Amino acid sequence: MYSIAYRMLGTTGDAMDVVQEAFAILFRKIGTFRFDAKFSTWLFRLVVNCCVDHKRREASRMPDRRSSVEGLADEPDSTIDPVEAAEVTELGHHVHSGLQHLSPKLRAVLVLRYLEGLSYEELSHSLEVSLGTVKSRLARAHVAFEQVMRGTLDSFDYPIDVLGRRMRPNDGKEGVA
Repeated sequence: MYSIAYRMLGTTGDAMDVVQEAFAILFRKIGTFRFDAKFSTWLFRLVVNCCVDHKRREASRMPDRRSSVEGLADEPDSTIDPVEAAEVTELGHHVHSGLQHLSPKLRAVLVLRYLEGLSYEELSHSLEVSLGTVKSRLARAHVAFEQVMRGTLDSFDYPIDVLGRRMRPNDGKEGVA
């Protein structure tokens, strides 16, 4: 729950507030769970809704407030080269910052799909939208995220192929990221 809230909101304080709010709602509304989907799917939707509500309240109070990336980087794995660990941490900061520039709907679908690992069907249930909407929203999110990140990945050696797609760093294998 915290992971979703943090990636949706961008700060640890806001994420903790939203998780606490989500648990309060969970305890009040547990009786409304219909058992037609996984409990985790329902819970993810609850957190996403709380995040969207929090963003709306925040926007009405302070429209110019900027999100920070405090506490984004975890401690690097000791088996990783320190330079590589620093690059991964920096890349994580850029990705997190890029996510904060997307609309809540696009950010939610990316976070739930790629950071939480939900399937398309689980996304459909969590976001309470059709499978077609999930697919189109993901496609729009990919385009929007690419626009936000344009130029940012160049310093991380993520070249663009002839079709304009990002490629993984050249480690002997070529492929589209």
